[in-house]
Amino acid sequence: MNEKRYLNWFNKIGYGSGDIAGNCVYALLSSFVMIYLTDTVGLNAGIVGTLMAVSKIFDGITDVFFGNMIDRTRSKMGKARPWMLWPYIGNVVCLVACFAIPTSWGQTAQYAFFFIAYTMLNAVFFTANNIAYGALTALITKNEHERVQMGSLRFIFAFATSLLIQAVTVNSVEALGDGAQGWRWIAVIYALIGLAVNTFSVFSVKELPESELEHRKENDTPAEKIGYFETAKLLFTNKYFILICGIYLMSHIS
Repeated sequence: MNEKRYLNWFNKIGYGSGDIAGNCVYALLSSFVMIYLTDTVGLNAGIVGTLMAVSKIFDGITDVFFGNMIDRTRSKMGKARPWMLWPYIGNVVCLVACFAIPTSWGQTAQYAFFFIAYTMLNAVFFTANNIAYGALTALITKNEHERVQMGSLRFIFAFATSLLIQAVTVNSVEALGDGAQGWRWIAVIYALIGLAVNTFSVFSVKELPESELEHRKENDTPAEKIGYFETAKLLFTNKYFILICGIYLMSHIS
């Protein structure tokens, strides 16, 4: 018997595009913030790395906090979508702050400025947004095939966005004035693109009524009871998963 379908292609593409927004933050930060801080601002790489590591402690704590908050949320937009929408504004502010360290300040103040901006971004706003985005899969459809498709589309968007950002960022910084000015402007551009795409992603889907989700828990076969064979069959008969594997292999071969 065919499972009921809950999503059309607009919904699936809209949801998957949320990883463009996520990687406008993550790919820029993970690939280039150390280059900016050491080469442009002149901070010590060892100290910056230590500050990042300490920040991860707070990140681990807030993962649990925001997971509980999302689970307890009741709103017209649902449980996860508000947490995906509003924290991205904080992402915008903190991402730009990470690439706009005041050059006139002393180094101690610069380290403190970066640590606060980086921790607020990673441990608060990005964590809230990303956990909500991940949770949304289970809240907008009960169809297991649609969930696999959405996960595959997420990966495609994330991989393509990360690849593009790594390819164009350095030349774009030079075109925007190079140095501190160039990095500041590229952060502003990526942050605003991310904000627009994240907003589109949030409003491209709707969460199912909570009563329907509760009904599924009581009467349907839960996903965690699907066996390994059935799970593998879902993956390897999904054209998007096969496409992802192909892209991954080609990128590593090249």
